[in-house]
Amino acid sequence: MDLRHYLSIIWRRKWIIAAVTAGVILMAAIGNLKATPIYKASATLRVAASMGMTQSLQFYTYNTQLMNTYVELSASRPVRMELKERLQAQVPEIEAEVIPNTELIRITASSPDPELAALAVNTLAQILVEESDKLYTGGSISTSEIILDQVQQAADDLEVTRRDYERLIRQTPSAYEQITVTGQILQEKQRTYETLLRQYEQAQYREVMESSMVTVVEEALIPKVPSEPRTALNYILAALIGLFAGGMLAFLFENMDDRLHSTQEIETTTQLPTLAKLPKANSSHLYISKNGTSRHAESVRHLAARLQVENSKHHHTVIALTGAQSDQGATTTVANLGVALAEQGRDVAIVDCNVRDPKLHQIFDLPNEQGVTDILSNEVEIKDALNKVGNGHLTLLSTGPVTDSPLQTFDSARAESLIQNLRQQFDYVLIDTPDLTVADIVAVAPHADELILVARRSHVRREAVKSAAEFLSRFNGKPVRLVVNESEG
Repeated sequence: MDLRHYLSIIWRRKWIIAAVTAGVILMAAIGNLKATPIYKASATLRVAASMGMTQSLQFYTYNTQLMNTYVELSASRPVRMELKERLQAQVPEIEAEVIPNTELIRITASSPDPELAALAVNTLAQILVEESDKLYTGGSISTSEIILDQVQQAADDLEVTRRDYERLIRQTPSAYEQITVTGQILQEKQRTYETLLRQYEQAQYREVMESSMVTVVEEALIPKVPSEPRTALNYILAALIGLFAGGMLAFLFENMDDRLHSTQEIETTTQLPTLAKLPKANSSHLYISKNGTSRHAESVRHLAARLQVENSKHHHTVIALTGAQSDQGATTTVANLGVALAEQGRDVAIVDCNVRDPKLHQIFDLPNEQGVTDILSNEVEIKDALNKVGNGHLTLLSTGPVTDSPLQTFDSARAESLIQNLRQQFDYVLIDTPDLTVADIVAVAPHADELILVARRSHVRREAVKSAAEFLSRFNGKPVRLVVNESEG
């Protein structure tokens, strides 16, 4: 199967696809209307590790662990309780994630209340910033705090020694030996104080450099547009799902449908030579006697011309047309072909042998008071039952009154006599026979020179047309040909 075959299936089942797609989109629209709008607000934090650490694998591992630590802390119970206390409201859904290959953490809150979403994110960020040192060190006493106590103690000792030294200098008489000893003690304590002060400053610097620094890079703004439901995306997904589901359903129906939807399928199934492909026509262009300029009319005229060329060596040809099943357009084809042959100067008799459901007299707006059944029962003469159609070369022999036993009407000898009589009077005798679902065709077909099977595309079923072609091929080698009605080509 080529692409055109699949495209033809899609086009043929387009209403199924369209209906399913419309249904899914409608459900998506209802879902969008019923869904509660959810607003999302996001803030960004930077977690910077120690600038004094060596840029090594250990540094990157430490930095990754540190950022993951803050992500977990943001979801911890103590932090959430603190957040709830500050908000004085129910904490909305909050997620924290590390932005890959950065020192950034994104905190996102989702809530039907846009103001609450933004406030919750900003408050949580502030909590992490405020508590970062305590959360990181666990609240233990730092080295700088211990040294600071020693610095203060050394400063006090230094101050006491300095006072003693100044008192000794002012004392009279001077105690030179005590002044010398006290001066040495003062210098020693001064050096001790300065050493501790430098250690304190270094410890303080080191703690600052080695500790993490959490800062707010971007605060959350109050969202104006809800992030959920994502209306446009929902409609797009609904359309795609509808098209896919509709397509699957279309191919499922196609697989279950045994009708033949293309001329090629009909030709392949019947294995009959194609005599004509008649295009589809609406009711106003169906009969060429009423509208003779349509494509359908020209195709029928082409069929009539072809028959004349092929039968140029044979005169007084009898052709029987039938359908594989009902509603194939065989009766309409008989009527139009008769009109076309008459237009081209041929004397044509149309015989309606469909005694179960006669239609030809209705097409030509003629009475059906007497006809084939009366002739075969010897109640009227042939000439009395013939009805001229207009002023041209076309004559109609209708069925006459419908009988309860149609098959018994067509006695072989009487039917043969009727056909021979008409053959002598007309150039062409076109017989409209019942479709092959009934047995009446058996009494009519043997008297025809040629059999034409009419198959209506998209209406005829595979097994019916296949059986019809095989059945007609059994009539003593009579030529059987195919006319495709409502052909796409």
